[in-house]
Amino acid sequence: MNKYVLVVIRNATRKFDKLYTYRVPLNLSEEIVLGGRVQVPFGKGNKRTEALVFQILNDFIEKNQPIKDIIEVLDKNPLIDEELLQLVEYIKGSTICTYYDALRIMLPVFSKASKEKKVKGVRLLKDHQEVVEAIESNQFNNIQQIRVLEILLDVPFISVTDMMIFAGVSRSVLNTLEKHGIIEFLEIEVLRDPLSNVSVTRDQSKEPTVEQKLALEECFKILEEESFQEVLIHGVTGSGKTEIYLQLIEKVMKIGKEGILLVPEISLTPQMVSRFKARFGDLVAVLHSRLSPGERFDQWRSIKDGKIKVAVGARSAIFAPFKNLGIVVIDEEHEPSYKSEVTPKYHAIEVARVRCKMKNALLVLGSATPLVETFYRAKKGEIKLLQLLERPLKAILPQVYVVDLRKELEEGNRGMFSRLLRKEIEKNVQKEEQTMLFINRRGFSSFLLCRGCGTGIQCKHCNISLTYHMNRSRLICHYCGYTLPVPKACPKCGSFSIRDFGVGTQKVEKEAMDQFQTSVIRMDLDTTGFKNGYETILGRFREENIKIMIGTQMIAKGHDFPNVTLVGVLAADSILHAGDFRATERTFQLITQVAGRAGRGKKSGRVVVQSYNIDHYSILCAAKHDYEAFYQNEIIMRQRLGYPPFENIGTLLIAGEDDQKTYNRAMKVYETCFEKTKELNIGGDDEQRLNISKPLRANISRVKDKFRWRIVLKCSRKENLIHLFAKVSDDFYSNNKPNTEELSVDINPMNMI
Repeated sequence: MNKYVLVVIRNATRKFDKLYTYRVPLNLSEEIVLGGRVQVPFGKGNKRTEALVFQILNDFIEKNQPIKDIIEVLDKNPLIDEELLQLVEYIKGSTICTYYDALRIMLPVFSKASKEKKVKGVRLLKDHQEVVEAIESNQFNNIQQIRVLEILLDVPFISVTDMMIFAGVSRSVLNTLEKHGIIEFLEIEVLRDPLSNVSVTRDQSKEPTVEQKLALEECFKILEEESFQEVLIHGVTGSGKTEIYLQLIEKVMKIGKEGILLVPEISLTPQMVSRFKARFGDLVAVLHSRLSPGERFDQWRSIKDGKIKVAVGARSAIFAPFKNLGIVVIDEEHEPSYKSEVTPKYHAIEVARVRCKMKNALLVLGSATPLVETFYRAKKGEIKLLQLLERPLKAILPQVYVVDLRKELEEGNRGMFSRLLRKEIEKNVQKEEQTMLFINRRGFSSFLLCRGCGTGIQCKHCNISLTYHMNRSRLICHYCGYTLPVPKACPKCGSFSIRDFGVGTQKVEKEAMDQFQTSVIRMDLDTTGFKNGYETILGRFREENIKIMIGTQMIAKGHDFPNVTLVGVLAADSILHAGDFRATERTFQLITQVAGRAGRGKKSGRVVVQSYNIDHYSILCAAKHDYEAFYQNEIIMRQRLGYPPFENIGTLLIAGEDDQKTYNRAMKVYETCFEKTKELNIGGDDEQRLNISKPLRANISRVKDKFRWRIVLKCSRKENLIHLFAKVSDDFYSNNKPNTEELSVDINPMNMI
């Protein structure tokens, strides 16, 4: 008797997003495996297409329907187990994506070739000096091409995948450079072990403090019960949350289970991997987006084969293929990076909750500044709350000083450093202690402005000002990569009165070097955009005792440098006025987190926060390290305005090349929303509240030559929002012929900008 299978077709669009039935020929009956890949005939031409077996059936009811046969079985062992297949269904349903979208984020491979040890790479064909001269003479006007060439000037060759990741470019950029004879493609061997250069000294569990011991005992009880529970460890910065994570995972391993630790930033991965390698040795794997394909595949395969017991990594590590998962720990759970901003727009915490429920595992969320929604659930008793209010060894939290920049201006100080911050930096330099300076913007300055006619120089593809980068003497769009050399005269009026406005990390770096005559290092996306960039910069800061580190948000989280005794927040207001309902919360979180980098060793710490809004509760509460007071203020505002956790937010973003047609399409989507609410019978009472805004221009109204219109919905029930968006998406793609506009949906986005 023949078997039948339901399969997911590789690369299927939403139009073809369903499970397809195929018959298994008798000669392949013993080879077929659930979660393995097969070759099937698909479409009118019966083209050989890769698919993944989603379900195996011993019979098929609709026998009158013509069924095609599987051509070939590609995997003798499953790539994905039944539990993760259930997770695929969850992600598809909760984020309104396709089966294939959900599968590709879980599997490092979904093609036969990607198991090979050789990958295609690129190298320069032109002479190095010739390329340098071409860049300097502005023969290239696309920053993406320049990034590729700058990388190839430093390395002899690099894999295509790594180049696309590190340079932030598409394959078409490389194809263009190859077409013009500047680079060539070749086969190269990739490195397979991302931890080969991690050298650590093994350590043992440390004696817990009283607070740590109480938290551990509570979690140990839960682990012994082997039932799903969720715990929030709310601990002040430097309170020893990582040691709790280590001891919990050690306990899990002793009972024969595995653990996952998520960190919000790739920059934190090396530090955390070192801590875990020191404790657990070769039983640790690392998973994040900057691994090469070979490294990613080998780490994934080692986990799947049972050789690894702990996975440490960023958001996607939640899909590590453990068979006996006992715990998931999410460090800095408040971080927005746990929510994907590209399809599928899943939140790692929600996925972790589903996985832990499947396995009766413990879910641990840790933060000094938890999300308001998370703390609200803890207050309601839905999550067990464990608090760490003191630092070990009686270390005290840093003293925070808030400087009113309005007074600085009134008294003649127009520099970027207040008098107090400048004085404290000078003290630190003299005492051979380190300082971290935080500013929420990379580049030299925000934009260039003509003082003659008031024109700001904008990207011709996006409705946003170009950012001035001094080290390249270029204006760059951080959305599409368009670049221009800095003009000598205003392109509109011809005036030579062009001046840079605003402050970025590059400008702070230059000012710090000029004013303090000491060693300075910068950490932002521009300086870490190469392999091992994070490790290199953090290593130099620590080992060379560089006196000042300047950086964006990536320096605010988790780093532990005992000699950092001073932190400066240069412009707290830049976050506060971001135009997002989470802006107040982000301001509090970032100030608290970056302040927590100071005084983590034996020396006491100081923090200087510069702001024009010194009376705002987010800044006042952060200065006092008082999360509870911040929460009480913020939760009142959230309830009054109908934001999470009281309402769910949904956004529908419609983008297209013709502004009027895109708006018309957005109006059609708006009308469809009302049609589908009636069809689904939702939004009729207080239990099912639903508000739908008319289409408005997105905050950034044009990106990559596409105009953007957005519809915002508020709904009391998340399930209703999911059902509505699924109906609206199906209608959009079935009636969008040709595909002139795009629709992007997001439920409870972490970024409304």
